[in-house]
Amino acid sequence: MSISDPKTIDAMTVHDGQLVMLISDHLRWDVHQTAHLKMLQDKLNTYIRYIDAGEYKSKYPNVSSFIIDVVFLHPYDVGFIRMIGLVKPELDKRNITIKYRIHSES
Repeated sequence: MSISDPKTIDAMTVHDGQLVMLISDHLRWDVHQTAHLKMLQDKLNTYIRYIDAGEYKSKYPNVSSFIIDVVFLHPYDVGFIRMIGLVKPELDKRNITIKYRIHSES
């Protein structure tokens, strides 16, 4: 699973009382930046809908805050940072934090 499958949650676990949900992004940003950003937006929207619908409650009933951890294989584009900045107020209302990083082998 990855960003290529927009309707699937890649992985999730509970850590320190927070539901941590992983998005795996293996695509390069140097080609089709707009399409890549749209794919990432669609994937994030799937995760947010999952949280908003409370689908996690049957498996993780004691969770009330969320981390969406986006792991990039390649350096991310500034457009992604802008997008996160625009949606941050809405995410804050839902107790959702987005973290992002570039995967390293070490």
